[in-house]
Amino acid sequence: MKQTYSTSKHGMIASASKPASEAGAKILAAGGNAFDAATAVSYALGVSEPQASGMGGQSMALIYHKASNRIFALDGSSFAPYHFQPSKMPKRPLKEGVKATTLPSTVAFYGYLLETYGTMPLSEVLMPAIDLAKHGAPMTPLIHKLVKKHETLLKQDQTAKQVFFKDEQPLNVGEVFKQETLAQTMTMMTDKGWRDFYTGEIASKMVADMEQRGGWLSQEDLFQIPVPIERPGLKGKYRQYGLITFPPPGAGRVLTQILNVLETFPKEQIDLNTPLGNLILALTFRLTLRDRRRMPQHPDVYFQQNGEKMVDKHYALRLNRLIEDVVNRSQVTQTHTPPKTSGETTHFSVADKQGNIVAVTQSIELVFGAKTTAQGLGFFYNNYMSAFDYQDKTHPYYLLPGNRPYSSVAPTIITYRNRPRLVLGSPGSARISTALAQVLTRYLDQNMSLQDAVEAPRFHTSEDKKLQCEIDRITPAILDVFESTGFHIKKRDPYSFYLGCVQAIELPHQKNKNQFIGVADLRRDGSAEGLIITHKQGSKR
Repeated sequence: MKQTYSTSKHGMIASASKPASEAGAKILAAGGNAFDAATAVSYALGVSEPQASGMGGQSMALIYHKASNRIFALDGSSFAPYHFQPSKMPKRPLKEGVKATTLPSTVAFYGYLLETYGTMPLSEVLMPAIDLAKHGAPMTPLIHKLVKKHETLLKQDQTAKQVFFKDEQPLNVGEVFKQETLAQTMTMMTDKGWRDFYTGEIASKMVADMEQRGGWLSQEDLFQIPVPIERPGLKGKYRQYGLITFPPPGAGRVLTQILNVLETFPKEQIDLNTPLGNLILALTFRLTLRDRRRMPQHPDVYFQQNGEKMVDKHYALRLNRLIEDVVNRSQVTQTHTPPKTSGETTHFSVADKQGNIVAVTQSIELVFGAKTTAQGLGFFYNNYMSAFDYQDKTHPYYLLPGNRPYSSVAPTIITYRNRPRLVLGSPGSARISTALAQVLTRYLDQNMSLQDAVEAPRFHTSEDKKLQCEIDRITPAILDVFESTGFHIKKRDPYSFYLGCVQAIELPHQKNKNQFIGVADLRRDGSAEGLIITHKQGSKR
């Protein structure tokens, strides 16, 4: 089993790609802070994990800025193009090609992050990603599997075909894929600055590509530089711990509600080694995801409203009674309309020795985004046009020009006595909050180590009576209680790609625990990279 655990007294990176974690550790070793390192990790992920995120997507973060002792959300949402015409609403969500693309916001997100909170120039933090793109990243078993799955569409894109295929076949596992065009685009930004992506030569190439292929993104869209918005974190409490997570348009409300409901049960009842504990969690997931579907919330009005039901602890007690009733009758009768589940994102967590924390969930939406790259630029376009509501004109996320897409991100910080104790997040659309909840209850309620909590078996349920689980890792007694309660079990592989990929860091908090502990989830290609300082030799990873 691959090593996904690391310790350090000087800083930590946990991401879904070893080259990306190493890029962040290199920046920390050179004297950068967590914001510098996060920028390096993000761009490196766009090279080594291009199916999940990149310059053509969007990024969202929960941040602890030590100097101001402030935890806040940094909302880097993308926007639907202004040239889109609602009168020509497609019958089905747009998932492929240039018409599926919203205004990319990741470049503006990190431009703002670096200029506002970083200490290094963009040219320095981009060097690890540029070198990685030039010299090649390894074709992992996961990327190979995804390339084969989407082979037909990827071959239709000139850049993707050159990068991922040889003699009409996907590169073999272990071979490296080089991205010279992407390296040139990033090098251009080191020379001209990140704003060139929106107002300069890079922008001109993007607009020309859109015009040639019939896309909606225009120069007017790019001039609306999507600088991220600092929003208050969504605050809650779980037993004796503080909880800060991502507000709308993210899905921190879902995680908060799940934990509120779990808090109404004694710890011993939600032990995930027992059938009862798993059943309570399964029912909690169903009810909570139903509520998110029924009670969507737009970020521009969320903090102006009082008594938001989903995160209200009195409402959690009502859900407790519903769950108790189902448990006592041992039959699932509660039905709901499930939320849409799509999107294969990536998450990484960064912490530095100064106390700064950055937890980023970023994406190009579905695997390989729109399945096409920006010609002459080398990055995949996102397909966030698929993440809007296409039916209900009163829905906060109805597809309108300039509107933000729906999101399920929930980067989270756990505090104890007002000090950060744990930072974590996950990709996986609707599975994000359910994956995080399982890790948190194991870590906080069952006192499992962080590594064991992340590696433990997982399940997810949001659809009516359907439960997806790592069936070979779950005991027959637990499966029996699921089935006897009316769930229909769908098998997922051990350490399933589908069930999230938690990247977590435990922060120094005790004299006998004065080090960072990083854990990268086995479910994808991740690694945790700690920083080791030697006085004679300088800084090393």
